[in-house]
Amino acid sequence: MSVRHVVLIAGPQCSGKSTLATNLAAERPGIVLDLDVIARGLGSTRGWLHDEPVMARAEAIYQGELGRIVAAHDVVAYVVRSAPAARARADLAARLRADVVYVLDPGMGECLRRATVDGRPAGTHAGIRQWYRRYAATGVDRRPSEPRLVTSREW
Repeated sequence: MSVRHVVLIAGPQCSGKSTLATNLAAERPGIVLDLDVIARGLGSTRGWLHDEPVMARAEAIYQGELGRIVAAHDVVAYVVRSAPAARARADLAARLRADVVYVLDPGMGECLRRATVDGRPAGTHAGIRQWYRRYAATGVDRRPSEPRLVTSREW
């Protein structure tokens, strides 16, 4: 019997997307598809906002893995993508045949605070603000509720 369980996790920078994906994968093991993890695996010394050549290679790998998840009949996967635009998020969820789409939204002020405390690189604050300007909810979005989410960082 094949098992297919795909979760799309969206939200702004510093909202906890990677942490949620890791926590969900610890409860129900599966693939965590995360662009930052791929970039670091390619040798990026940055935690976030990687150099353009690294990002181009990471995005190509990400898209290839995304295609494999889409085609798989037997897969458990947690796909991390910022995806602020409602149509793009809904299209990606449909392409993935996602069981659930979580949108993490701790609030712009909280994301900005986390970015500062975490020492995120220049451009992070602008990226967070841009996400909130572009964000629109869709009918497929859900907010994780119980249990209360905790992050891996002490913000």
